[in-house]
Amino acid sequence: MQEAAELFNRSFEGYFVPVQFTQDSFKTFAQRDDIDFDASQVLVANNQRVGLALLACRGKASRMGGFGIISKFRGQGAGSWFVGRLLDEARLRGETHMLLEVITQNEAAIRLYEKHGFTRLRQLLGFEAKKPTGSADKNLQACDQGLILEMIREHGLADLPWQLDAETLQSVASFAYRLRDAFALTSDPHAEHISIRSLVVPAPARGQGQAVRLLRALFARYPDKFWQVPAIFPAEMGSTFIRAGMQPENLSQWQMVCKL
Repeated sequence: MQEAAELFNRSFEGYFVPVQFTQDSFKTFAQRDDIDFDASQVLVANNQRVGLALLACRGKASRMGGFGIISKFRGQGAGSWFVGRLLDEARLRGETHMLLEVITQNEAAIRLYEKHGFTRLRQLLGFEAKKPTGSADKNLQACDQGLILEMIREHGLADLPWQLDAETLQSVASFAYRLRDAFALTSDPHAEHISIRSLVVPAPARGQGQAVRLLRALFARYPDKFWQVPAIFPAEMGSTFIRAGMQPENLSQWQMVCKL
């Protein structure tokens, strides 16, 4: 695991956001994103490990959860060859499509993926708020995480990013909340930084502002915190976070798919 963490760090040197995993944090990251180390691959050239692709597999789909080439081997065709090989192996496994997310500003990577048949599904946004103003609501209650997972399965948006899918979230220990017909999963709310991991409202109750009220109630229950929505939430959900008082992060992503 230590070698994989070090190779991952080297493969993402100069990236848009700092990447510096320890062995323990890399293990946590891999477990959270459901990485399949049997399907994942290391690229070797001249007896050196020069690249890494982390894959998660589920049924007829897979997700590229991390892909990088160490700096001195970039721009030489290694990345293109590697992506092609990964897609060929996915076809041999009988998969029908591969998913990934790529930072919007990473134009070189987007061109590489599009060259191999990936197309853009939707933009993914992130949001943040430092000590946001809340609005207490006595109807806010803790609930069972399993209930929210069922809500995601039944009422989540189509083609949710892998990290927001119920099958991924079921292995991530979270805190679950409900306010009337709005549901949320968060990281530990007693920590200084709190991440929102899911936000779902059943279709019949959408458009009523319930998700906004749920967020504001959470802000009031856990004041003086730094709240973050990672840039994996579909853009069509963005207005909810803005109306709740959060601000967009600078970086966004494209959710992409390659039909196999």
